[in-house]
Amino acid sequence: MANKLALVIYDTKYGSTEQVAHWVAEGINDTDIRHVDDVTSLFYDLIVIGSPVYNEAPSTRILAFLEKYRDSLANKRLAIFTVSLPYNMTPERAKSYAGARILEELAGRVKGNIIDKRAFLGKLEEKELTALDRLSLRIQYFLKGYRLKDANYLDRDAAIAWGRRLFELATRAPEAVTTERKDRKMGGSTGVPERKGDGQREEKK
Repeated sequence: MANKLALVIYDTKYGSTEQVAHWVAEGINDTDIRHVDDVTSLFYDLIVIGSPVYNEAPSTRILAFLEKYRDSLANKRLAIFTVSLPYNMTPERAKSYAGARILEELAGRVKGNIIDKRAFLGKLEEKELTALDRLSLRIQYFLKGYRLKDANYLDRDAAIAWGRRLFELATRAPEAVTTERKDRKMGGSTGVPERKGDGQREEKK
């Protein structure tokens, strides 16, 4: 395994969270990136976990992952981000969007050292939605007094800048070079048993 500083883990449905995860990884630079179903090792100094927000709730796959590896993540440096598109989002509201509730919910599921949290905005394109999702969202928007329409608030520069901040936070202190990183240079264990099987997963959500 490559001797990387960080691992970026994400779930995604229509691609927004995956895109943000890649931009964050670009900012960190010294990183691997994996869909949550494809994680085979947590042997990194920094674990970054990205969750999409659906129906005002975090990804069930991310929640299951945090529960399954709660003890393994307890001694890790962690960073958490979300990607969402609230019903009432406007360019003006986007400037101050914090997404604190879901971030705090995710933070409450882990025991590790969370060095930073960030809420990003995503995008919505009706033509990309399944017929069922399109109908469901139209109803939800209508009930809240809004009309479903295309929107794109993805911000590459912000995601890359946050990745760079994470790199600085994870490496600024001498103790950032953990025992695990030293062990990894000597071929230490991976920390998560490799899964058996062909590596296939169901369609990403």
